[in-house]
Amino acid sequence: MFNSIKPRLVLAFLAFALLAALIFILYFALVLNPSLSVKATVLHLIIIGLFLCVGAFFAGLWVSSGIIRPVRELSRLFAGISTGNTGQRAMEMKDDEIGELMHAFNKMAERLEDTVKELTDERDRMDLVLSRMGDGIIVVDGESNITAVNRASEHIFNFDAGRVTGQSFIEALRDYELELPVRHCLKTRKTQQEYLDLQSRGLYLGLVVTPLFSQPGCLILIQDLSRLKQLETIRKDFVANVSHELRTPISSIKLLAETLNDGAVNDAQVSLDFIQRIHSEVEKLGQIVDGMSTLARIESGQAKLVKKPMDLKVLINKVFERLKPQVEPRQLEFVLHVEPAGIVVPADPSQLEQVLYNILHNAAKFTRSNSIIEVQASLSGKNCLVVTSDTGKGIDPVDLPRIFERFYTAEKSRSSGSAGLGLAIARHIVEAHGGQIWAESNPGKGSRISFSLPV
Repeated sequence: MFNSIKPRLVLAFLAFALLAALIFILYFALVLNPSLSVKATVLHLIIIGLFLCVGAFFAGLWVSSGIIRPVRELSRLFAGISTGNTGQRAMEMKDDEIGELMHAFNKMAERLEDTVKELTDERDRMDLVLSRMGDGIIVVDGESNITAVNRASEHIFNFDAGRVTGQSFIEALRDYELELPVRHCLKTRKTQQEYLDLQSRGLYLGLVVTPLFSQPGCLILIQDLSRLKQLETIRKDFVANVSHELRTPISSIKLLAETLNDGAVNDAQVSLDFIQRIHSEVEKLGQIVDGMSTLARIESGQAKLVKKPMDLKVLINKVFERLKPQVEPRQLEFVLHVEPAGIVVPADPSQLEQVLYNILHNAAKFTRSNSIIEVQASLSGKNCLVVTSDTGKGIDPVDLPRIFERFYTAEKSRSSGSAGLGLAIARHIVEAHGGQIWAESNPGKGSRISFSLPV
């Protein structure tokens, strides 16, 4: 009964009141007793006062003992929660006001722990979503200072999130075109959408800048559309190139046919010459159609690979023999180095031969007369590396990244007669085998086409 605070206080008050009443009675008894001297009376009063103080002390100690210890325990628990330890609980649960307070604390701690867990889980989910997003996200405050950056933004702009966080947007990115829609959004509190061609960075970006409604600032969504822009350029070039490739032989055939129809057919020599020219143009059209058909089959997966072990040296020499009639008049020489001897690769024989033929035919076409075309084959780890080097005029650095595109040729005049399909076909076949192909060149000193295949 007396473990509760209220009964303790009531009992202490009654005891103190009774003691006080007793003291007053004794006081009046001493004062009214004529037989006692003043000195004795004062001494008795002092003793009575001491008893009163001692009684009050023990009564207060008895009352406070049920309050101080629980309050200290609560102070310790609250201090732990303030440092983030939400798993603490009050253990002693008496059936009094302190017990109710402890119970309320435990309920509060449980709810706080659940809330912190929910917020942590939500934050982790948001961090996971933002880190996995392909689009960049940058959050700035009302002063245009960066407060959050995701991984995609780091990749797009090639910076470190830890370094730019806290910097102003313009200081971190150093681009007025990027900063302008952010400034407009912060000023007008309206969504801004822009497409920016940042040629100095080699980027084509889509920006959506949205104001934050819960606080000053805005969220910037950055879409890297550079690849789409490149594909659009490739598509336009493809349409222009294929139109040019088809228009030239068709125009030649039409002109030759009209000339024959106008009477040249009666001249046997002229007719024979024109027919041979028409045949040559038709063969060129056939080559273009065959090349496009081959590319379509490879890209669609219809050209199934039938792999078997192939002796690389034998296959390269076979391609040399095929090209010999074309290179002998120009006194070009093929030189082959295979190290170690007897390299065997699992590949489709006809398709790998097509790769080698396209690369070597391209090298022979652009190499000066009386020159050497060198082919080196070697093992590099788990791959076989084949490198073809020529001593031609080389490839311009602007054209180098695009020489494996269909219909793309560095000869803008098309004077070489190339349709620009050979290297595109070679690239698709090599990649279908699980390999890689690339080009290197020094303008004026020749080119080097390399490809690797798993062994």
